[in-house]
Amino acid sequence: MASVFEKIKAFNSDRVPELVLLKYAAMAQDAFRFYRGTCHLFYEDLQGRQDWEDPTRAWICGDLHPENFGTYKGDNRVVYFDLNDFDEALLAPASWEVARMLTGIHLAGHVLALDTAIVAELVQDYLTTYTLTLQSGKALAVEKETASGLLLELLRNVARRSEKELLKPRTALRKGRLYLYPDGIKLLPVDTTLKKELKAALDERFTEQYGKGVFRIRDIAVRVAGTGSIGLQRYAALVLKVASGTYHLTDIKEARPSSVAPYTPLEQPVWTSEAQRIITLQNRQQYVAPAWLHAFSFKGADFVVKELQPTQDRMELSLGKGKKKKLAAILNTMARLNAAAQLRSSGRQGASDADTLIAFAQDAGTWHPRLMRYAAGMAKRMLRQYEAYVKAYQQAVH
Repeated sequence: MASVFEKIKAFNSDRVPELVLLKYAAMAQDAFRFYRGTCHLFYEDLQGRQDWEDPTRAWICGDLHPENFGTYKGDNRVVYFDLNDFDEALLAPASWEVARMLTGIHLAGHVLALDTAIVAELVQDYLTTYTLTLQSGKALAVEKETASGLLLELLRNVARRSEKELLKPRTALRKGRLYLYPDGIKLLPVDTTLKKELKAALDERFTEQYGKGVFRIRDIAVRVAGTGSIGLQRYAALVLKVASGTYHLTDIKEARPSSVAPYTPLEQPVWTSEAQRIITLQNRQQYVAPAWLHAFSFKGADFVVKELQPTQDRMELSLGKGKKKKLAAILNTMARLNAAAQLRSSGRQGASDADTLIAFAQDAGTWHPRLMRYAAGMAKRMLRQYEAYVKAYQQAVH
């Protein structure tokens, strides 16, 4: 049987080697970061251990955890807080998404050194709120006008931030022209030939999408963000809107098959590309999709393009450390959004309809205890896997 480290190396074997080394280092930081980078290990475990009945077929984002929620501006320029990572999205039992999230709460609580009784209460509250929202049959949205506490502060910060403020730490002026600034951490330089080819391809794609002369690609850098996606081809592009003379940042991320796909028991639709899968399911699950969301192909690889969302716009549970009520409020909002995404996308392309999801929620007494027991047990197994990983990683780098 392959070790945890061997499984992780095999999973990442076809990614960009230099970036994979950064991913391995990030995963060694703490157990929650390790969890974020090993979605495939979670579903391998869940497939073999699920002991509750779940007849539902739901569209899930696939990698739901407490830091895969965040704020962003939609095409309508309104700021929203919602699920925001759909790389692993596919059709699966509705409870699978919840199991991933609850396990993540346990691990985040461990890293934050929260009392186990408090973590158990947060898990129970999340599951209760998710279930009640599912029972209501109403797909809610979170905007500035409906938020409070830490979430309201986060939404206000994004709403107030100008494009110039977003650009300032990521760009530099040379000879009167704006360029991206590779800081060696979040942005890395791109090979000159590759940059030239990529700029030409992106200019052509933006012309197809928005019309000739509307946008021009001014500069490109390698982007390092997240955890699970490190190692994929990913770029940030500096885009000039010609008419206004304003600059904008876009995120260009390679689209790969969902790591959940080998484990879900449900048959999937046939997609024209992995980018089409991600974009379709993001549009389907979010209340409003982020600005500039579209597909892009380059040298045989598929990419998803969207307005760049800085990592600081994601909700970090550490903001609520030591403040149980604030943590509970954040997680309850996440629970409502979790259920809302499943309701919003119900009845589409083989997914269960809303009535089936409501009936599943009404039968919560039969699956709640088993699901919570699984999440608590999986968190312990993940901690052991993390310890084994760190030991193997340290041996490999020394």
